[in-house]
Amino acid sequence: MKSVYLFLIIFMSIPFSAQEKNTIIPFSLEHNSIYIYCKVNKTDSLKFLFDTGADGSVINISSKKKLDLKIDGTSENRGSNGVNTVQQSSNNIIKFGDLEKSNILLTLIPYETTDFDGVFGTDLMKGKIIEIDYNKNELKFHSENEEKINFSDYEKVKLHLVDNYPAVESKFIANGVEYSGLFGLDTGADDALTIASPFASKNSLATKMKTIGKATSQGSDGSVYDMPVVLCPSINFAKKYLYNIPITLSSSKEGIDSTNKMAGFFGNKFLKRFNTIIDFKNQFIYFKLNKNLYSVFD
Repeated sequence: MKSVYLFLIIFMSIPFSAQEKNTIIPFSLEHNSIYIYCKVNKTDSLKFLFDTGADGSVINISSKKKLDLKIDGTSENRGSNGVNTVQQSSNNIIKFGDLEKSNILLTLIPYETTDFDGVFGTDLMKGKIIEIDYNKNELKFHSENEEKINFSDYEKVKLHLVDNYPAVESKFIANGVEYSGLFGLDTGADDALTIASPFASKNSLATKMKTIGKATSQGSDGSVYDMPVVLCPSINFAKKYLYNIPITLSSSKEGIDSTNKMAGFFGNKFLKRFNTIIDFKNQFIYFKLNKNLYSVFD
């Protein structure tokens, strides 16, 4: 089942307490999604979804019993198709590799799965340059002042933060017409590309591309909904062209998929084809094609 996990909860970045050496953390790639293991407070070996589309970190409510969490607040969670109120726990400590962050605010969200314990959001990534190496299945956390990062063969792209959501400029071609805009980068979504409902409606995209099926999506707000899947002839991303990509067209009336600030969101079925280096501080992101380039878009 296709699941898209999107969050927009704004937190302040907390400085790292570990030393400034580089840290390498192995990850598993499961159903297009990146998973790593973390320790939360005194509980070790918790499985986290690595999610650039989440600016706050999350505990799956089904894993709440594993942890000694103090619930001390609530917040509004904006999912891909709606908004709901969720519990929060403050002043937590998260350790990953030899890195540790304290004073972490965790949101509790009821996912319809027990496959993972939490979500590793960008609040835990900021303060480092993050390298995602799909050839080695490794995450590398570099110091923001690191001068020896190998950028050879990478394409340097401006990183935009749209309401704290990482995004890049990109284009796609449909029915001979080029469409461009800002597109969010969401490693927590296991699809290829979802077009936001205002952009899809404004450009009548449902009539410009061939419908090849439908996808069922579940957002972090708990809503489940169907979207048409259409075949996009060409996408221009980081000065590379990829062809015949199945993408989804949102018709959401609320939630992040209804934004008019971005044209859409690239999920990790697409992003996994590029090794990526994210420099939040200087707002640049780097892409290089990898071994997943010719993996099938099913």
